[in-house]
Amino acid sequence: MTNSIKAILLLSGAAILSACGEDPKAPNKVNFEKALNAYYAQMKQCVKIGSKPNADGIIQEFRTDGTVQDNQAPFYNGLASLGLLEAVTYQKDTKNFSGKVTGKADWVGYKFSDQGKTFLRPVELEKGAFSTGARQLCYGTPQVVEIVNFTEPAETMGAKVSNVQYLYRLVDVAPWASDPALTNQFAWLSERVSSDSIAKDDDLVLTNNGWVHHSVMK
Repeated sequence: MTNSIKAILLLSGAAILSACGEDPKAPNKVNFEKALNAYYAQMKQCVKIGSKPNADGIIQEFRTDGTVQDNQAPFYNGLASLGLLEAVTYQKDTKNFSGKVTGKADWVGYKFSDQGKTFLRPVELEKGAFSTGARQLCYGTPQVVEIVNFTEPAETMGAKVSNVQYLYRLVDVAPWASDPALTNQFAWLSERVSSDSIAKDDDLVLTNNGWVHHSVMK
C-alpha cells in the first residue's frame, strides 16, 4: 500500500469518526447530548428546602405554643410524613423588647432524615456566588430526548460557546415526587415529572476535553 493511499484512508477514517461524534470537540448533536447528560447526571433536578442547616442540622423551625402561626408548617410536616425530614422538639428562651429573658417557648425543628439525605445534591456541587447554603432535594435526572438546534460556536469572553436548544424528560424520578406534600408547594412539579418532552436551552463551552455545560466553568 502506497503512502498516498494510507494518507487517504487515514483522512477518511478521521472524517467518519468526526461525523459519528467521536471527536469530542466537534459542534454536533451527539457531543452536545453527551455534555448535557453528563452535567445532569451530577446536578440532577432539585428543589431548595429550608435554609442553611445550623449546627444541629435544623433547616426550618416553628414555634408551637400557638402564639405564632406559619403557613409553611404543613409543607414541612408533609415532608416528615414522607420520611424525608425528621421533626425534633425543644425549647428556646423568650425575650421582651429590651432583650430580657422572660421564659421558655416550645419549638419544633426539621432536619433531613437519613432517607432524605440520600436525595440531597452533594454539598460540593452547591458552591457558587449565589449559594445560600440551603440544601437541594433532588427528585429526578433530566435525560436529553432530542437536540433541536444549536448556534454556530462563537467566541464569548475568551471561550467558544454554543447555545443549544433541546428537549428532555426526567428519569429515575423519586417515588415521592408526585406526592401532594410536594406538588401543593411546587405547582409545576406534577407536569414536569410526567412530561415526556420539556423544552430548554443552555450554553455549552468548548474545553480541551470537549464540550461542557457553562456552569462547570464557574
